[in-house]
Amino acid sequence: MRTLVVDLLGGLGDLVMVLPSLHALRDADPDGELVVLTHAPGAVLLERDPAVSAVRLAQPHAERAAVEAALAELAPDLVVTTTRFDGIGDVVDDDAAARGTRAVSNLWRSPPPDELVGERYQRILATEGVISLPVRPPRVVLGDDERAAGRAATASLPGGTVLLVPGAGMAVKRWPVSRWSALARALAAEGRGVAVVGDEPIDGVMTLPPTDLRGLAARFAALGERGGVVVGGDTGPVRVAAAVGAPTAALFGPTLAVRYGLEDGRNLQGYPACPHRRPTAITEQVCWWDAGCPLSATGPACLEDLPVADVAAAVRAATPTARVEIG
Repeated sequence: MRTLVVDLLGGLGDLVMVLPSLHALRDADPDGELVVLTHAPGAVLLERDPAVSAVRLAQPHAERAAVEAALAELAPDLVVTTTRFDGIGDVVDDDAAARGTRAVSNLWRSPPPDELVGERYQRILATEGVISLPVRPPRVVLGDDERAAGRAATASLPGGTVLLVPGAGMAVKRWPVSRWSALARALAAEGRGVAVVGDEPIDGVMTLPPTDLRGLAARFAALGERGGVVVGGDTGPVRVAAAVGAPTAALFGPTLAVRYGLEDGRNLQGYPACPHRRPTAITEQVCWWDAGCPLSATGPACLEDLPVADVAAAVRAATPTARVEIG
């Protein structure tokens, strides 16, 4: 059987959240062909995944055309799509009806506000009879050579190093810079090694040299093996860290952690009672696109609500203490 999975939501984190469904679909049809249609930035995460037979890329603003081409060229027996904008869900349904095949075109149907998105996908697919439960967490597959390179790249860092990921593609997801600096000082005062990844440096903290996405994933995995912890906002790289097994703490503000949180990791929720948050329609929130918070003139009130002490406590709780080698 040939299965086509369409994930064109655009975010790296969106692709990470669909990984468990890919692996469940492969388990349901181990001898079949599983093709993924997605965008280029995140596609590299699938490069060494034995569940994926092939990857097709869609160009931004040409997603519907890419779906139509994939359907015509592949004639899949089953199509699963996370993506419905621009009529893509209807295109998938119409193609399946015309050819007498299967389609699961709405993984966003009637979502409860307190069920993790990736788990929701899996439960819907199980209800449709195309995968089996139980639900599983995301996993990014790394090769032995990549893991070795990650260990070499982080060998100079002490065991138990905390790796900070302060950057975010959206301003509404950024914890204040002053908090990151204060967190770094607090962790250093506890004797922890601290480093930063990304293009938003923190004064007095070493920034790791840049690498590609798979190289970054390998560094996350290597630090996790030595008792390290990754800390960042609700972003794709932080989800990748959790998906390669690194202990991870994630900071959630505009998104609700019980819906968008990490399956494996510590989730900190800022300002849970925000009256403007829309857990099942986040892109319609008043703050979403321009970080204009109606409750604060200085930045998102939800992230300002997360104190440094709470984040430091989450790091301590996430740390596999038996493997920390401070000094």
